[in-house]
Amino acid sequence: MKVSPEVLLNQLGAVANGLLYPSETDAPLIPFAWETMRDFSIDKLLLATRHSRDTPVDGMEPDDFFAPVEHVEEWFDDTERETAHRFEVLHDTLDDLLTDISVYRVGTVNIDVYVIGKTADGYFAGVSTKLVET
Repeated sequence: MKVSPEVLLNQLGAVANGLLYPSETDAPLIPFAWETMRDFSIDKLLLATRHSRDTPVDGMEPDDFFAPVEHVEEWFDDTERETAHRFEVLHDTLDDLLTDISVYRVGTVNIDVYVIGKTADGYFAGVSTKLVET
């Protein structure tokens, strides 16, 4: 489904609004759309995100990224269950709007994370967040 960058950002923003990805610090998920990026490479990711070319980049599967925040424990309260459900909705929305989704962890300790895929219009978009891992 073709979606303009503005509509895509609004859709992702609506489902990500208020969600915080947990790590040693909890950080929001911020939608992005890179309309000028038509083919993807790690070098282009580093350029688009203003990281130096020697910054370490690790890839991971989207399911592995979302699994910890979508998982519901028996003892969760209603708020925790709702948060897990909202992460599922975000994951589903990304799957609906993008193809070839990957997750890239850029840096060490203070890590920038990009959940990125290709739109039907051929540009790249997704959500980013930050992790702190010491």
